[in-house]
Amino acid sequence: MSKLAIRLGVISVAVYLILCYVIEVLFDINIWSQTYYLLFELCTCLCISKQGVYHCRFIKYTAYGILISDTLVCANNIFDFLPINWTVYLPPILISVGLMTTTTLAIRHFIKVQRLKKIWKVKERQNRP
Repeated sequence: MSKLAIRLGVISVAVYLILCYVIEVLFDINIWSQTYYLLFELCTCLCISKQGVYHCRFIKYTAYGILISDTLVCANNIFDFLPINWTVYLPPILISVGLMTTTTLAIRHFIKVQRLKKIWKVKERQNRP
């Protein structure tokens, strides 16, 4: 898979899960009964973490936010240890924090790279005869 496909896949899953949480809150539909998603998300997290050069190094925070939120929801469905208010609001907050962390770090990295490129261009011009 290409870098873009992995990145877009993780981001689209994050947006999809946030929308699913909103639908669950608005229409009171329980969509978190399938725990096999956790295996897919765990494999995605491991793939992104182990192939650091291949993938965006910041997208792993979004993937981990998705994994933690789904693990929390599935565990709560099985063991029922969280109050309903926490179950409704905590998972989307975890995914949103992962998305914001990824976006913030990626933007900071992009700005830093652009600044370095400008410096290299200036040095390159000065070294020319």
